[in-house]
Amino acid sequence: MISKQYIKNLEFRTLEEFFTYVIESKINGNYKQTKRFVQRMNEKQFLTFLNYSEQYEEVNKNDFITMRFER
Repeated sequence: MISKQYIKNLEFRTLEEFFTYVIESKINGNYKQTKRFVQRMNEKQFLTFLNYSEQYEEVNKNDFITMRFER
């Protein structure tokens, strides 16, 4: 789960800012970091994140789904 404190520790103010950071990490090729963030989200956060990611043409949400369930 991504807690409010975790988001503050990363110096973001909102969950949406964090989601943008995760997407930009993916676009910039930081696969391991992106995967770590995606796997840390709880189910509700992950579904919200998938909906949020639809506004970015550069990413395919199926990539995030794959990351979520990879070991």
